[in-house]
Amino acid sequence: MRDLEGHDVAVRRIMRRDDLLTLAAAADTAVGIVRMREPEALTGVDGSTLFDLALSRHIKLATGDAGWAERAQAWDHAAVLVRYCALAGTALNSPYSAVGMHARSLRLLKENQTRPGLRPLDRDLTLGAFNRYHAARDLRLGGHLQAARDLARRSPQDLYGTGAEPHIAHYQFELGATHIEQGDLRPFLRQLRELRPYWAGDRANAFSTHHRFEFIEALVSWHADPESDRAGECFTAAIELVDTGRDTADVSDHDGVDHQGVRELSLLLAAAEHLVHTGGDPDRAVDLALCALAAAERVRARWRVIARSPAPLAEAFQRVYADVCLLAHRMENARAAGLGLRAALSAKSTGFAARVRDGLTFDDNPLINNLLTQILDVENPVPGVMTSTVASRQTQLDGLRRDLEDAVSPMLADTVFPPPTDLDEVVREIGPRHALDYVELTDNLAVPAFFRTLIEPGGRMTFDRFDPGDDFRVLFEHARVGQLTGGRDVVDPPVAGLRDDGLLDLWALADKVLPPRLTEEILPGCTVEAPAQLLISAHSWLSLVPWAALWTGPGTRLVERAVISQSPVLTCLSGELPPPVSGAALVRLVGSDEPVEIGGDRLSDLDIAQERAAWGLPRDTVGVALSSCDLDDGVPTPYGGRFADALRQRGRWQFLHIAAHGGGQGFGQYLALPGERLSAARALGLRWPESVLMASCHVGLVRNEQRAEPLSLVMALLTGGARCVVAGIDSVDDAGTGRIAAAMVRAARSPEPVSIDVALRDAQLAEVRAGTPESGWALLSAYVR
Repeated sequence: MRDLEGHDVAVRRIMRRDDLLTLAAAADTAVGIVRMREPEALTGVDGSTLFDLALSRHIKLATGDAGWAERAQAWDHAAVLVRYCALAGTALNSPYSAVGMHARSLRLLKENQTRPGLRPLDRDLTLGAFNRYHAARDLRLGGHLQAARDLARRSPQDLYGTGAEPHIAHYQFELGATHIEQGDLRPFLRQLRELRPYWAGDRANAFSTHHRFEFIEALVSWHADPESDRAGECFTAAIELVDTGRDTADVSDHDGVDHQGVRELSLLLAAAEHLVHTGGDPDRAVDLALCALAAAERVRARWRVIARSPAPLAEAFQRVYADVCLLAHRMENARAAGLGLRAALSAKSTGFAARVRDGLTFDDNPLINNLLTQILDVENPVPGVMTSTVASRQTQLDGLRRDLEDAVSPMLADTVFPPPTDLDEVVREIGPRHALDYVELTDNLAVPAFFRTLIEPGGRMTFDRFDPGDDFRVLFEHARVGQLTGGRDVVDPPVAGLRDDGLLDLWALADKVLPPRLTEEILPGCTVEAPAQLLISAHSWLSLVPWAALWTGPGTRLVERAVISQSPVLTCLSGELPPPVSGAALVRLVGSDEPVEIGGDRLSDLDIAQERAAWGLPRDTVGVALSSCDLDDGVPTPYGGRFADALRQRGRWQFLHIAAHGGGQGFGQYLALPGERLSAARALGLRWPESVLMASCHVGLVRNEQRAEPLSLVMALLTGGARCVVAGIDSVDDAGTGRIAAAMVRAARSPEPVSIDVALRDAQLAEVRAGTPESGWALLSAYVR
């Protein structure tokens, strides 16, 4: 086992995950009420704003003139939102604390009891049982352990004849959790022995919450005696109980199907972790973890949460995926590698879905606009007697997905409707390539970690956790990568990762980020003439790495052993390898006679002489208006019109060459074309040629971040039909970029054309042989879909 942690740490992680998930379920209910009632929540608010709106509405109701029951429930909903966001690390401003709001809710219930002497908090199922359970959980999470214990302490006899009895397991779970937090388990172990006959009897055995009692006994037993078999027995019993499903007549149905889903997810993953830590059956552990991932996908779909987004509920799933990756790393076998990759891909499920659903419009494409409007209408039905069933809505969405796929591309359909991860399909799409997948995630103990998967042709995988080093993180996040120097005046205080001459230490970086099997076993068998096809899906600050320039051995660059391409997410792959360039081409080269504005600066310094010459035009720096020609022969001639007009001719163009300044970030990333600024948001609505060469700064920078979809011009082009796009990931050297772009154009027009990722490699190899510094050639990257 790799770096196995102590069992006490594992128990703490399981508890924090369970807290986050059960709070997320309650928070989704609180947000859902506002989403259904408030028109504002259905039009153009993102996930974070929706939480702010929900908190405001619940506090307004709680402090208003509504009845005491409505106000009590509103305080509970507001408190849940605040505590969830605190646990998830999401900013949410509230004038009241979560503990204080729960106290207000319980006070309203106590003051409005129907008859003196009764226990009103437990007699009303909705307001009593759950508000009391939520309040006890919140007190525990706020560090008020004795107060939480006092509130949760209930015997089954206290609840005989009440609607709250089936929920006694929630109270018992909280009692056990407070003892684990305090580290004193003996009193609760005695209680467990006393409660066993109750749960074994006919009265309580069939309660749908029974598995929660078995769950907390498993955790307490494991924490108290890691060598005991009791924890494993309780985990097994709990799984059997949760697998039996819910009795539809059970009054606990108030807890909701979604809540049952998160409890299933929490329990299955906990049982898998226990097996790994105690040396149990590894195949059983993988099976349980895969079932947990399936449960996560079901719940995510019901909550309409895209894993990689800034929406608060997405954080719960990100941390679940981190825990699964950590589990897979520790198991160190082939099935576990597949488990780790599946979790990593789920965490990176990607596209423009969140932005599309938050109101992005395609003014240049009425058909897409209309389809997206229909999708939003189906996903957000107006409540009423005529609301269609879930099955009916899914049928409508399936049809709209097919229409969107036909209208634009399968990739756009996948990003609006992120599909469940199909590992077999991913391996098929990778095909003859080697692939490297990276992901950075933070687990439920708030510990960040990097994970990587190496996938080989045929499907063999290795998965591990690795540490690329904080020094490189600082360097890439704060220095100018485009200069490949990150001089010590740029980073203060100085960091490692730089050589004595101030240049980026590409050898040390390669040692940190490339897996040993790739550098020590696979690449040594490759040559310049017979390279590996290497597909890289980077993440976090690794998306800024100049991969081609990394050293893989003495005197050997990665580009000398591999044809390198990148993909923001491997689930975005579709089709075979990029095709050889042929057919009709579009050309637009912004020259020195065409000044443009970038960030307030007026620029007119592009040297396009070499690119013009490659197209058979006079060797000067005069701009080339939008032109067209056949790649086999001829000189580009003016097309007459704008990009949008040309690209409406679907299927006509196979190659596009643009030389222009670029700038911006995310959907604001753009090409500065005189009189026609082309943004990523606008580009997403156009249909692009299969092969695109953008000899431009910045627009190849695909920031593949933890909580944000990789919005960029490159992603827009790939989503809009391009198969391979070459662009600069930062400020690129004008002369070097011109030479490389010209060499790629000549390769595309040669009698034996190649794909543009291969043309990029050939051009970079020529620069390496010429002794050109890395800044002259390493910052152009090929992205594929």
